[in-house]
Amino acid sequence: MPPLELKIPLPKILPIIGLVSGLTHRDLVGLEFSGNVLKLAWLRLFPNKSELAALIHRDIVGLSDEDISKAIRDVLSGLNLKNPEIINPTSSHLVITKNIEIPSTNPSEIREIVNLQAARHTPYPLEEVIVDYVDIGIYKKSYTKVLLVIVARNVIKKQLTILERAGVVPTKFIFAPEGVAASLTKIFRIEHQDAPLVVVHIDDSFSDFMIILKGKVIFLRPIPIGVQHLTEEGERYQPKFTEEVKGSFEAYQAEDIERTPTTLILTGAVDNLGAIGPLLSDTLQLPVKTLSYFRDLTLTEEASKAASLIKQQSFLSVIAPLMVLPEMKVNLIPEEIKLRRAVEERGKDLIKIGILVLTIFLLTSIILVTKIYFKSAFLRGLKTKYASLHQEAKQLENDFLRVSMINLSTRGYSLEVLNELYAVTPTDIAFSSILYDGQGKCSLVGTAQSMSTIFSFVDKMEKSKYFKDVKTKYTTRRKEGKEDVVDFEIAALWKRKTP
Repeated sequence: MPPLELKIPLPKILPIIGLVSGLTHRDLVGLEFSGNVLKLAWLRLFPNKSELAALIHRDIVGLSDEDISKAIRDVLSGLNLKNPEIINPTSSHLVITKNIEIPSTNPSEIREIVNLQAARHTPYPLEEVIVDYVDIGIYKKSYTKVLLVIVARNVIKKQLTILERAGVVPTKFIFAPEGVAASLTKIFRIEHQDAPLVVVHIDDSFSDFMIILKGKVIFLRPIPIGVQHLTEEGERYQPKFTEEVKGSFEAYQAEDIERTPTTLILTGAVDNLGAIGPLLSDTLQLPVKTLSYFRDLTLTEEASKAASLIKQQSFLSVIAPLMVLPEMKVNLIPEEIKLRRAVEERGKDLIKIGILVLTIFLLTSIILVTKIYFKSAFLRGLKTKYASLHQEAKQLENDFLRVSMINLSTRGYSLEVLNELYAVTPTDIAFSSILYDGQGKCSLVGTAQSMSTIFSFVDKMEKSKYFKDVKTKYTTRRKEGKEDVVDFEIAALWKRKTP
């Protein structure tokens, strides 16, 4: 029976959503092509929910690397996505895993020891493998249990080359069982379960035996038997499959990693495998639950139709990592590519900073030029408004300068006049008022002892070089105590000072 080829039509509303995709949701695409099948899952992440939008299944048996790249390119172009995040899950049959204990709890020390330990658990030289690990937890206060994950560098580079030819830059090369463990924990609501759980994930040509504890895969063993073997040659492969599961269970117990699991969950492409559950239950003496990984997932109508037609394939390893992407720790991208991407990201950040600085500079320049323009316009308005007053102000300034020069030329003359007045005034005359109007006229009001004294004073003023036209305006006799006194007022003109 040839593998099913299925492509999900896109929702009619997708073109509208695509216009604002960067603002309303993220597009995550899981892409797996390590076996005989190209699998793609498209998950839309909204602020308050996630939605499985498309499932695509392509047969790639016998295709060259270039043909696989073309198939990937055709599939993605058909989805018409804008800026999707491409995630490439690495299947368990491509990696080597080993449970080890590290005599440290320091992350940096654990990383160094893991790199040293890796050489002991792989037939390849250390420079030909990529090493990472799943932190299982602290053991005996000073030890850390880890699941060592080793993959051949050429396997990842081959997949990278295929993706690059397809015009795809994957965000991460993740460890698929890690995502499966974390997502199943949430789907099956076993986050707080203290006992380990056996999960047997069955795919088309292979299966995964996993022990899961609190969202982490703590033991993994791939089994080279899948749903095609179990359905097409059931009598031959079902006993083998049961023995493989039993052997894996015993291997876990022998390594003394954690407590013995009390439940087994069968998931994946299990719709036509009703007999496997009872066989595993009898063999392991454990209760077996067959559960669909689509449980509690929100699917579009098209994705739901696709899921109902999929019988020979499991999309769990493609969908699961997308659902728990922030929790994924293992990244199997080679270090040199990580470094290159870090440099590229830093370059992009520098470009963004440069653009931001340039934008700020331009905005500041625009603001300054605008202020200068409006102030210049205001100044021109003031000049126009007060142009008529300019001539008057200039004339006033000239008059002020002329008056100032006159004042400077006659400065001190009033003191000379007062000094002369003091000199000619008899001792028996007392002034009560001396007034000067600024035009040359002055008025002297006072009191004398006798009339003759007043006439003598007037005579002296007439003879002075500082006064002229001296006249007595009035004289009045009056008693002041027992003496007679005379009140008077004298008017006179100042003589102009000769320059």
